[in-house]
Amino acid sequence: MIIKKLSLCNFRQYYGEQVLEFSSTDDKNVTVIHGENGSGKTALLNSFNWVLYNKTDLPDPDKLFNNYAFESTPDAGKLEMYVEIEFESKGFDYILKRSLSGIKYGNKLTKIENNVLLKFFNGEVWKGLSNPTEEINQVLPEDLRNYFFFDGERIDHLSRHEDNDEIRDAIKIVMDLEIIERGIKHTEDARKEFQKEWADIADEQTKRLLEEQDLLKEKQNEKQERLNQMKQNIIKRKEQIKDVDEQLSLVKGVSEKQQERKHLETELEKLKATHTELTNKIRKAVSKQSYLAAAHLLKSKVDQHLSDMDIQESSTYPDLPKKLINTIIQDGVCICGESITDEHKSHLEELAAKIGPQNRSLLLNTLKRDMGIVIDTKERFLSDLHDLEKSEYKTKEIIRDTEDKLVEISTDLSNREYEDVQSLEKKRREYQSNIDEYLKQQGVLEDHIKDLESEIASLTKKIEEQEQIQNKAQLAKKRMQTCEKLTSVMNRIYNLKEEEVKKDLQEKLEEVYNNFLRKGFKINLTEDFKINVQSYTGDKVPLSQGERQITSLSFIGAIVDIARKHHKKSTELISEGGIYPLVMDSPFGALDSDHRERVARGIHSLSEQIVIIVSTSQWKGEVEGALNPYIGNQYTLNYHDSQQHHDTPYEYTEIQRW
Repeated sequence: MIIKKLSLCNFRQYYGEQVLEFSSTDDKNVTVIHGENGSGKTALLNSFNWVLYNKTDLPDPDKLFNNYAFESTPDAGKLEMYVEIEFESKGFDYILKRSLSGIKYGNKLTKIENNVLLKFFNGEVWKGLSNPTEEINQVLPEDLRNYFFFDGERIDHLSRHEDNDEIRDAIKIVMDLEIIERGIKHTEDARKEFQKEWADIADEQTKRLLEEQDLLKEKQNEKQERLNQMKQNIIKRKEQIKDVDEQLSLVKGVSEKQQERKHLETELEKLKATHTELTNKIRKAVSKQSYLAAAHLLKSKVDQHLSDMDIQESSTYPDLPKKLINTIIQDGVCICGESITDEHKSHLEELAAKIGPQNRSLLLNTLKRDMGIVIDTKERFLSDLHDLEKSEYKTKEIIRDTEDKLVEISTDLSNREYEDVQSLEKKRREYQSNIDEYLKQQGVLEDHIKDLESEIASLTKKIEEQEQIQNKAQLAKKRMQTCEKLTSVMNRIYNLKEEEVKKDLQEKLEEVYNNFLRKGFKINLTEDFKINVQSYTGDKVPLSQGERQITSLSFIGAIVDIARKHHKKSTELISEGGIYPLVMDSPFGALDSDHRERVARGIHSLSEQIVIIVSTSQWKGEVEGALNPYIGNQYTLNYHDSQQHHDTPYEYTEIQRW
């Protein structure tokens, strides 16, 4: 979406028709609108939201008519207010006009009408669209409006980790992941319909199996939802523990204990990972080579059996295989390379006649040698297993010691005289206890889900084995199976695309953040889409209002830039990302001069189109110098104060182009 023009008529402070044209060329993609406090900067920002979505964040949102226009309208006269926006999206030009009109009677407007008109240019003529709301949401979804039309001084909420659901949903929508997600849901709904159709016309045995399968899948979905909730609970409790740790680290005399605890917890996490790895190696080794346990007993019985046997070999060449003799006779060449004569051949045939089909002595010798190899393999297996078990035991001991040390630290802090420390440590223990319980429940749920998956797979196999007589049942079954395959493919695509988006977004987020912020903080996007800012030592850092503003602005800019790059890679079959403008009111308000210059230097590169609404105090100096090379258009909001202009008893604003 690229905005070309915005027209306001009698909207809030804006009297008469006021027009803004926006720049979006490659080298001049910034439009600057200058306005002082009270001149209508917030109203201008909200005019975008109103025309697109019929929403505003203004005080008195129902009072949208300009006061001067209202008073200038004669009694029983008609008054109209509108906002019209012209924009381009995916190769098409659009004009959207939203208007309110009414008849003035006394000091009120009556018969108010709300009209919305959206039309697009198809290359020859302008054509009206019957569903403007749906069309606009396809161009720029309403849920994302606060990411592209925002007050720079009020976006710091994005840097708080509790808003990760909002962030995750925004990323899904912007990067078109939500489309795949909806596709998965709709395909699954279709699968259920086809399965129901199949069940209605299938034989009784198949019906019973299908009903049983449905019940198992419902249980599986229920368990999965509980598992997802359990994981969210664990994440929440971990965040709460981090908050408690930060508060404890600020208490004099406790910070050293906190550092020690943090070190021990890091070590404990590594030790548990090592212990799990060793346990898995032991299980794998035992499952693969446990059969060797009886090797000595087997060898003893074989040796006993062989000693009892009366083995008589032919008088010559007891280890000579008959197959070798036959090969020499057939080829006519001895193993030394000499050709064999008829006399040699007769001798070999006599020798072959004395040897059975399998040379018994050779077989027995081979058996003894193989048994020796098995015994050697067993000895190595037992030695390796002993080493693994020893390492596992030692690791378990270190884990136990580390946990004891952590308990000692917790007990020490709980017994401190400071009431705040005792209270915080009590909370920490409760949170950790919750996590331990959640992890147990998580393990149980994961086991249940695996069992259900096995049961469902077994039932699916039985269902597939059922013979279907009716063609219609077969057709419904094929459709259902196609839906299952399609859902599986879309899930794989979704997971791959999500990982790709995360990777690209993380890289861009780091790049933008490092350019905008002078401190050496590290910014990360966690697995559950939280923005996490850490110091160079890895500790979570408390951010000032300006730093939170920069963090949120970096995130929005990174999303827009990644969406743009993915859009350029799109094909006719696969749509990714999109072109989005950034319209910002007071993006430099909470920043010091150094950070203003840093943001101003890089902000133009984040989007195809940048619109900045700014006061003189924020503009003059470093911001103006950094942005001047990229400015295509500039405007001033010329505010008429009724107290200074006595001929005009009402305040209003006019837009003037530089």
